Amino acid sequence: MSLPQRLRAQVDQFIENYPGFKQGSQDAAQRIQEAIFAQGEDGREVADVLHGKQIGHPLHPILTDITIGSWSLGVFFDFLGLLTRSRTSQKAANHLIALGTFSAVPTALAGMTDFSGIKKDAAGHAAAHGILNSVALFFFWRSMRARSRGNQLSGFYLAVLGLGIMTFAAWLGGDLVYDHKVGVNHTPEGTIADDWTAILPADQLKSNTLQRVDVDDKHPVLLYKHARKISAVSAICTHAGAPLEEGTIVKDGCVQCPWHNSVFDLRDGHVVHGPATFELPHFETRVTDGQIEIRRWRLGMDEYPIESGSDNSQNDEG
Repeated sequence: MSLPQRLRAQVDQFIENYPGFKQGSQDAAQRIQEAIFAQGEDGREVADVLHGKQIGHPLHPILTDITIGSWSLGVFFDFLGLLTRSRTSQKAANHLIALGTFSAVPTALAGMTDFSGIKKDAAGHAAAHGILNSVALFFFWRSMRARSRGNQLSGFYLAVLGLGIMTFAAWLGGDLVYDHKVGVNHTPEGTIADDWTAILPADQLKSNTLQRVDVDDKHPVLLYKHARKISAVSAICTHAGAPLEEGTIVKDGCVQCPWHNSVFDLRDGHVVHGPATFELPHFETRVTDGQIEIRRWRLGMDEYPIESGSDNSQNDEG
């Protein structure tokens, strides 16, 4: 077994066997989400920014690049300054350590917000990742204080210690992405064909009811009929793979995920509220000869494809 495999096994063993750690992590995530929801719409809007909804990509990894890059370069210039006794290198190190420390605050806030919607099987690993990063931040903060008092050598030692802990935390973060699939798009592979495809008799779709249809046994599609219009989006939540047909309809024709409460607009699949940041694939619809037909939505169509490609009568109940 390689070193990374042994390390991963030890981390897994700790999380599974340490009394209460796994359940405590899940409970902590739930409490953070409840605190966000308790603030109403304003709380969710702030959380959406921290999730990265506006950029269509998780914000936390972008911010970590700034923090990790600043701290790593700071230690590098520290080392260079010690070797060459260059004041310029030492000043660069001080500024970079300070930048990384200050940027760690919004980075941590984004991470905590993402943690509020973490998958249960990843909550323990995410909590360990956050705890280690908090410890690293403490050492870098101490390093920054030592430098402000003129103790450059002590600041260097504290930064090296913080860098080591941060590196392990970053490794855990990568494990969350590549092993636990946190922060990735869970849309099933493959797409619906460009040609119109019949998927369900129109009389089998009830109004104001979420209904899942598996096209070709591999493309789950969520159908919803409201006000004689039919919308079709992917039935799999992009955030963690939840079955959206088990979700609930909320205001303005949106579906709320049953697992982590992401909200998607059923007309075009866009994210209304996180933790999801990737929109749902959506499809054009029509009714022909009593059959609901869909095809892949294409760029250049109207903003709401459920009304495009045919006259209104094609989306009627028949």
